[in-house]
Amino acid sequence: MAGKTVAILGGGVGGVVVANRLRKLLNREHRVVLIDRNVWHSFAPSYTWVMLGWRRGNRISRDLRGLARKGIDFVAGEITAIDLANKRVEVGEQRIPYDYLVVSLGAQYGTGNINGLGQAWTFYSLEGAEGLHEELSRFQGGRVAVVISSAPYRCPAAPYEGALLLDYYFRNRRLREDVELRVFTPEPFPLPVAGKAVGEQVMELLAGREIWFSPEMQLRSVDNQKNRLVFADGTESPFDLLIATPVHSAPQVVRQSALLDKGQWVPVNRETLATEFENVFAIGDVTAIPLASGLMLPKAGVFAHAEAEVVARNIAGEIKGGKTEWVFGGQGACFLETGYHKAGYATGHFYAEPAPKVALRQPSFLWHWAKIGFEKLWLRRWF
Repeated sequence: MAGKTVAILGGGVGGVVVANRLRKLLNREHRVVLIDRNVWHSFAPSYTWVMLGWRRGNRISRDLRGLARKGIDFVAGEITAIDLANKRVEVGEQRIPYDYLVVSLGAQYGTGNINGLGQAWTFYSLEGAEGLHEELSRFQGGRVAVVISSAPYRCPAAPYEGALLLDYYFRNRRLREDVELRVFTPEPFPLPVAGKAVGEQVMELLAGREIWFSPEMQLRSVDNQKNRLVFADGTESPFDLLIATPVHSAPQVVRQSALLDKGQWVPVNRETLATEFENVFAIGDVTAIPLASGLMLPKAGVFAHAEAEVVARNIAGEIKGGKTEWVFGGQGACFLETGYHKAGYATGHFYAEPAPKVALRQPSFLWHWAKIGFEKLWLRRWF
């Protein structure tokens, strides 16, 4: 049998896991090629630590080009077209044919139709977290607004983790009495996909730390000259430091392909992650997976990782003429850092009916140290 080529688009969590797993499962006659415009992979769960200066970018980043020593071909370049009809990917002037395609391009960050959002600080990228760290070192007091600009957004716990860590940070600097912390979200309560009970637990954590929580507040625009937030209901709120989630959308190259059809995200089979196109799969943040509750599966690295394992094993099984019986069951977990060297830990079965079953374990030293261990293990294992 002639060698097959599996092209993987995106060097984030999902792409890295697919490439590694396939390389272990397939003989070298088969090509595994990973494509990304960025040669550096960074560990996103640590961005809030970068914001506070607890981590530096080089400590949580790895060079994707180093995967070559494992037999994974890495192509650095902007993906300009996904040609499904001819089974090839265009990267600048290159044409890379494929037998199997895995789209793991994540979400593209932008400002959507929210005027002024582009000047907000964010910890949703490594560069943003590094810049925010410098800004925080100069901040001496005032109102800090942590704003969820729109839904969906990746890592639903991150804005709340950020707010709790900022409380801890300002207390350590003995500035907390001079800082007012507020969280604004368009959602009715924190982490709605996890259920109201979990949302109430998070609200209790915020209240216990004197962090104001404002639900059902859809950001419409930001007046950066007057330092005011303007919401859809006409209310306004001042700020001295604005930290916001970017507006998430499918990457432009995906929107220009036939993968999206009429939706905003790539539809997939929720168990196999297969798209409607033969031998084409999509995983992670670029996908839309509806749940029994009517909400969507959250966008988070834990799901991209699990989906990657399923897709890689099924592709390898088909290439080797064996079984393709792996399925993604909707399980996931995440840490919620709270400061004071503690973290909460949420676990859930998101495919459960009639609604996801999620539990949030109370903050403890154990979960904080577990996250530290997970960070080290993940980077060591896959690179």
